[in-house]
Amino acid sequence: MLRSPSRLLSGQFPEPSSRHFPGHFFRQFFRQRLQQPLSWLLRLCVLATLLIYCLGWPLPATAGPQVANLQTNTQASISERTEMPADIQRIVDRGKLIVALLDTDNAPFFMTKSWSEVPSGLDTKIAEGLADALGVDIEFNRAANTFNGVVDQVYDLKADIAISKLSQTLKRARRVRFSRPYVTMRQGLLVNRVQLAAETHGNHVIEAIRNFEGKVGVIEGSSYVGFLKQKFPQATVQEYPDWDEIVAAVISGEIQAAYRDELEVKKIILKNPDAALRLQTIALTDTKDSIAMALPWDSGHLQAFVNQYLDTLNIDYSADDVLAEYADYFADHSTGPTTES
Repeated sequence: MLRSPSRLLSGQFPEPSSRHFPGHFFRQFFRQRLQQPLSWLLRLCVLATLLIYCLGWPLPATAGPQVANLQTNTQASISERTEMPADIQRIVDRGKLIVALLDTDNAPFFMTKSWSEVPSGLDTKIAEGLADALGVDIEFNRAANTFNGVVDQVYDLKADIAISKLSQTLKRARRVRFSRPYVTMRQGLLVNRVQLAAETHGNHVIEAIRNFEGKVGVIEGSSYVGFLKQKFPQATVQEYPDWDEIVAAVISGEIQAAYRDELEVKKIILKNPDAALRLQTIALTDTKDSIAMALPWDSGHLQAFVNQYLDTLNIDYSADDVLAEYADYFADHSTGPTTES
């Protein structure tokens, strides 16, 4: 309330009261707070912590050893971090991409005229493109003589990538990673026409094939050993070291059919048109053979890089796409008519 001017001039002031002094305020304040000691102490601790945090004061060593250790570990982790993920960094540091490749040529995926020549073909073209994208050289490891052996080269870390027209299988996927497929085909049969006619007895060919009980040739150590057992459980599996021997066995009647992907089956007729007189090709429309690259099971970043490369260049072939792209090669390597063997 405002004092009147007359009272101010006359010097008549009200008697001072203790409530007008700060000391009285603080006494009352602390008296009330001390009645709740625990609550008050907690508030003081929170207030002190906020002040220290806002003002940026360093915490005492005894107050925060965990914080100090966290800062130290974080700094060490940052200083030790490589420029790239470890599975890619080791390839860059080495200066070359090591690629496992089957020792036997398989045109048009990989083929050479001599051992001194660098392989060419679809698989080697993809591998060379990956090496260029990584900024390194390329080295082909051709120590394996079976397709499963090529996968073993990657599993044993003797190669960074395996690319040898490898089929994706669950058994292989337990030990290695696969890229996304870059070729997708159907499975196929190459059948001796005479023996097929005898087996069908005038019945529909597809029905005869579904219940096939004869001898079927597959390449030893290939994915088709397992595929055959799944697809034709009643057939007798005959394993051969290479495809040429299997084809010869079908022609001679030693076995009734050969089992492989549709591209290889079609190649036989494409390279040797006269063979169509004795052999029949059958593509199994309810099957799929996905061709992909194999990588070590712990190379997740390299797998992502490979997939990104395939997607960026839109590398996605069918069997007919491959045959069309390499038609000139097959025309130059056609064997022409052959005699009965």
